[in-house]
Amino acid sequence: MPVKVIGKGTSALKRFIEECTEAGGSPTFVAKYGVQKFTDRVIARCYGASDKVPGGFIVDLPADVVEKIAKRSIDAEWILEELK
Repeated sequence: MPVKVIGKGTSALKRFIEECTEAGGSPTFVAKYGVQKFTDRVIARCYGASDKVPGGFIVDLPADVVEKIAKRSIDAEWILEELK
């Protein structure tokens, strides 16, 4: 099943974190799938509230943001702080 694009840019990334958290979930991100490493996108998942906040690709992200997410995929709070 293909992954759906759910947003574009850092504003979509921040919005996903806020919506997931407000729904009682934990936002997580994946910057690679199998051997495929992403440079401009991540797969967003809302653990614990995926029925309320569906996941998918967030595209058109700066490469440095994707690289940082690859290293800190579980910790979404830093994203909100860094992208203010």
